[in-house]
Amino acid sequence: MKEKILEEQRAKGRLDAAVGFPKVVLIDTVSYCNLKCSMCVHRTMTRKRGVMPWGLFTKIIDEIAETDPTVRVWMVFFGEALILKRTTPSIFEMIAYAKAKGLTDVVLNSNMNLLDEASARKLVASGLDAVYIGIDAFRPETYAKLRVGGSYERVVKQTKRLIKIRDEMGSLKPEVFVQFVEMDINRDEKEEFISYWGSCGANVKIRPKVSWGGMIEAPNLVLGREDRWPCYWAMRTMSITDRGLAVTCAVDLDARYVAGDVNKSTISEIWNGPLKDLRRLHLEGRYEELPGICRDCRDWQSARADYYSQNP
Repeated sequence: MKEKILEEQRAKGRLDAAVGFPKVVLIDTVSYCNLKCSMCVHRTMTRKRGVMPWGLFTKIIDEIAETDPTVRVWMVFFGEALILKRTTPSIFEMIAYAKAKGLTDVVLNSNMNLLDEASARKLVASGLDAVYIGIDAFRPETYAKLRVGGSYERVVKQTKRLIKIRDEMGSLKPEVFVQFVEMDINRDEKEEFISYWGSCGANVKIRPKVSWGGMIEAPNLVLGREDRWPCYWAMRTMSITDRGLAVTCAVDLDARYVAGDVNKSTISEIWNGPLKDLRRLHLEGRYEELPGICRDCRDWQSARADYYSQNP
């Protein structure tokens, strides 16, 4: 049975490989975060924190719009985008720009601690397609241990408020997902989490813990190199830092491997250049020839999630 599952996963990696252009682009609109979560390495990030310049942001969006407007665009790579709720331009203006260019799948992840009523209305009005809210707990005491610096009560209140305002504004968007990273500390709360948020009108995303390329412990990553399959993230996604550096994937927080600079090259050039070489090594099973962060990473096991819809 193990061999069958592994072969299915390897085949999935091969079949899902994006040809010509990434299927998912993560944009580091802001690389700051207001929390110090225990399962995240943002607090130890060594690259300089910053905000993506407007000119670089629009260059990225314009190329995606011209090449494939169906690409899923995450409006944050490794920060909290609501930090930009009062900046000029704001995160809402950035989302609106992407939607005005014809992008059909613009999404955001957030810890929701900075949302207020005005921001919720602007988020709905921006045209955002979906928002993924990191909560990871059903009990306040568990949340406090995981989402250090955040308020469980505030997040629950603001998430419900967003759903209510969206419905009052007569919009079907953004689709609201609440996320639960499954770990030993919260595993016994998972079923309550799914049931509660389903009753509140949210979709639920359950995903495994990642090690951020080996930067923290993730006991759930039990498979060895001999079981490896092509990484789903490497096959489909491009992650771009606030300074325009294209890195290996969404767990390369510190940009330990830089495949190119979007200030100087197009997304397409980088995707069909250095990143294509990485994908080829994955597809050919030549993992020992990958750059160190990719070669030694075990997070390919965690590139998946289970979804529970509010709809029957």
